[in-house]
Amino acid sequence: MKGFRELGVAMTGVFPVRDAIELAKVAETLGLGSAWFAEDYFFRGGIPYMAAAAMATEKIRLGLGVVNPYSRHPALIAMEFATLDEMSNMRTVFGLGSGVPFWMEQMGIYDKKPLSRTRACVELVRKIITGENINHEDKFFRAKDIKLVFKPVRKAPPIYLAFEGPKGLALSGEIGDGVILSIFCTPSYVESAWKEIAKGAKKAGRSLDAYEMVAYMPMVIDDDLDKAINIARNFSKLYLPHSQEGGPLMSHAGVKPEETLAMRGAAERGDDALLAELITDRMVKELCLVGDKEYCIKRLQQMIDAGANTIVAFPVPGTEPIGTAKILGTEISPQLK
Repeated sequence: MKGFRELGVAMTGVFPVRDAIELAKVAETLGLGSAWFAEDYFFRGGIPYMAAAAMATEKIRLGLGVVNPYSRHPALIAMEFATLDEMSNMRTVFGLGSGVPFWMEQMGIYDKKPLSRTRACVELVRKIITGENINHEDKFFRAKDIKLVFKPVRKAPPIYLAFEGPKGLALSGEIGDGVILSIFCTPSYVESAWKEIAKGAKKAGRSLDAYEMVAYMPMVIDDDLDKAINIARNFSKLYLPHSQEGGPLMSHAGVKPEETLAMRGAAERGDDALLAELITDRMVKELCLVGDKEYCIKRLQQMIDAGANTIVAFPVPGTEPIGTAKILGTEISPQLK
């Protein structure tokens, strides 16, 4: 897909469910294009959020970003996807990814083969969600005479993949309907991601004309830059220590492997003061969208020019997600192209 599609908003399990419902309703009223619901362990669940929002809205697209092929069998994923698609009257987009290794290892369910397992999961989910009787067996999953007892409203709802590295992005281009880029993505990372996605699409002989790139961005929109940076820094403490050292996201943002490892060590020791010191202003300004409205418009346009089709405001504790949605819908979205 070429060009800008829409701005969206996301909700994570940090916030109460009622806030998620209200955010989706406000976003729809303001004309924002989509509302996305994250499944971060061990916060509130993304699927209940999405189900509640589906019943409270009528037109806005609803995205689930993302579930993983470890904590759920593809039969359960297909059942949940089909149910949510019915609840929303076919407004859903479903995200699948390998999950954050740190969280998966906490649950003892990470088998070190994320790409192969995700490929197998997507294949089986798509089979089951057709509503047909399925018998299937591969290296990871088995389905014996599985058939949904209700008729799915769509036999092929869109499934987007979520990966950071080049092989995962290529897999998304090969088998996905779109891609969901993690928080902390930058314009240069967006450009590089498209190159890897194109490799996968070429391998499968697929066109990318209808393929969508969704980019999550933590946003703190405030005229007081120092305040915005400090709010985003506190948010970044939750995620940066668990980032892949030397991985594509961090590399494109100029974060060195030793810096990530130092942050991880501080987090493991519970040294919050040191962690805050290690997450520099430069990192925050590169990895998050922080600043006044004029700056945010400029930064968002850079992301769009790099190839992001849909940019989603990822909620940051210390901000008001609904307030951010109002600014995006009324003052920022009309300025983007």
